[in-house]
Amino acid sequence: MAEEKKKSKIDLKARLGKTSMGGAQGAAVPLPVPGPQPGSGPPPDGGAGVVPPPHQSARPPMPSVGGIAPPPGISPGIPLPAFAPAARPQIQTPPPKPTAAAQTIKVEVGEEIEIERRKSSKRIALFAAVAAVIGIGIGFVAGGQKERSDRGMLAIEGAAALEKDVRAANAKMQELNDKLAAGAEQLSKKSFPGQLATELGAINIPFDATNLEGKQVGSLPGRVLRQVLAYTTAVQDLNKTKDSLKNVFSAAQAPVEKAWKEQDEPVVNFSVVFRRDGDKTIAELVPNKAPFPFGKDWPAKYSVTRIERSQQGAKEVEKEATRWTKGDLAGGDLQALPVDPQSVAGLTSEQIVLKLRGAIRDINQLLNGNKDNPATETPGLLKEGDDLANELHKISLHR
Repeated sequence: MAEEKKKSKIDLKARLGKTSMGGAQGAAVPLPVPGPQPGSGPPPDGGAGVVPPPHQSARPPMPSVGGIAPPPGISPGIPLPAFAPAARPQIQTPPPKPTAAAQTIKVEVGEEIEIERRKSSKRIALFAAVAAVIGIGIGFVAGGQKERSDRGMLAIEGAAALEKDVRAANAKMQELNDKLAAGAEQLSKKSFPGQLATELGAINIPFDATNLEGKQVGSLPGRVLRQVLAYTTAVQDLNKTKDSLKNVFSAAQAPVEKAWKEQDEPVVNFSVVFRRDGDKTIAELVPNKAPFPFGKDWPAKYSVTRIERSQQGAKEVEKEATRWTKGDLAGGDLQALPVDPQSVAGLTSEQIVLKLRGAIRDINQLLNGNKDNPATETPGLLKEGDDLANELHKISLHR
């Protein structure tokens, strides 16, 4: 028994000696850190079968002791559990509810912010509107200047076109003036200008309001514009007067030529008939249906055309009349007295010729002006046309 104890001691020393020798050669093995003290919190549960990772302790590290081996049964490579206690979860308390005063202030501040936002929006809209108006104004001015420039160029081109139209119209008016002068000369010689009616129908002064379309006449100088408008109106009136004169010449040729022929051999074209109207005797001037020579024997009976009135109206009827020689003029059958041709010449051919000459004279004054009276002197449409064409030519030179 004593030998066994002795052997055990020897073996222990031998082992201690070996360990001491191994510690001298290698690094010192740290002593195991004691576990948590009683009363401390349990280590955090990392789950069944899972070893939690080592944590650094808040305590300062123990100094290592060299040459001391770990106690038997403990492997030096197994990590030890952390000694620091686990942090307790902090319970967050909810924020305190705002008081009624705080809510009132918040609402009032919110309303003020909303009012300021609306004011800011209105100011922004106002500034945008002002900027838009300024932009429109600038664009309008720039566009207006360009439009005026374009309109001015069109007016210059229109003036050149109008100049050609006015000169063409003046050429036709000069032709009309020459035709009328020749016709008046023929009438003075008791020779009816039968061709004049045809010539008047073929002549038309080619100028009216349609010549002003697209010419920008509104951009012309005021004085020139008034000349253009006056010339246009005068030419239109001249065309109407010319057409009326043409119709008169067409209708007057036959009676005028007949009257001129009868001046050498007068004939009785009219008679006077009588009728009673109550206690009154009335005379009527009626045309003879078949005029007879004034210097030869007159027929005892002949036909006349007179007007009869009834409830249906007045109409011309042919009546046989007895040439009166003696007795009661209004009694019995219709009686007629022949009329001297010279006494009614002014009602027929001479009157017509006077009207024709007066119409030609009026057109001549319209074309050439009135030079008879200095107080009422007028330049004439031909002169006005030449002046207008010259003014339009000056404007067209600005191209």
